[in-house]
Amino acid sequence: MKYNLFISYGIAVVFGVVLGFLSAIPIGAVQLQVIKKAIRGLRKPAIMIALGSGTSDLIYGSLTLFGLGGFLASARFQLVFYLMGTAVLSFLLYHSIREYRHHVAAADIPPSGRKNEHAVGYMTGFTLAITNPSIVLWWIVGFKVFLDLGLFSEATFILRLVFVISGVTGLVGYLLILVVVIHRRHRDIPDRVFRRMNLGLIILFVVLIAYFVYKAAGFLCR
Repeated sequence: MKYNLFISYGIAVVFGVVLGFLSAIPIGAVQLQVIKKAIRGLRKPAIMIALGSGTSDLIYGSLTLFGLGGFLASARFQLVFYLMGTAVLSFLLYHSIREYRHHVAAADIPPSGRKNEHAVGYMTGFTLAITNPSIVLWWIVGFKVFLDLGLFSEATFILRLVFVISGVTGLVGYLLILVVVIHRRHRDIPDRVFRRMNLGLIILFVVLIAYFVYKAAGFLCR
């Protein structure tokens, strides 16, 4: 009996890791930021972005699987969410425009600047991920599909916890693999690739800011 339970939890871990891994594959703002830092040779800031994103997903996963998802749907939370997202994205837009105009190599950044890159990297990963609540759908659908396998008679606290941690591990794991692979080859990647990525991020941030302002205005006008 205990052996079967051990196997079932093992399957839950594997399922959660695979789910998290797959959720991180589609290219989004977080992935682009990770790639951009890795291309510049800033491995640690890229890792901090991945950890910040993982922290955000841990929060969303916990809120979703532990029955607190209704909080995410409240009008007050969504207004704060869109206003905060607009502010964060505006900062990142400004930073990306500066980097696009004045490319600075990692070797030219002083030690104090690199420490600041670490803190900014974590907050960048966290805020970009927290402004993407669509990850909730991955948690809801993924956990429902897993329960349909019939390995557990009920969704216990331990099972939910294991599933959330496994999912976050898979997501962060994919981003870390991305960092390692790109960082090893970053010297072979021309600067024009970096500039094109910055241009892509600028366009993405402009679109997201416009959307967030539109949504926030809708709540304020009610």
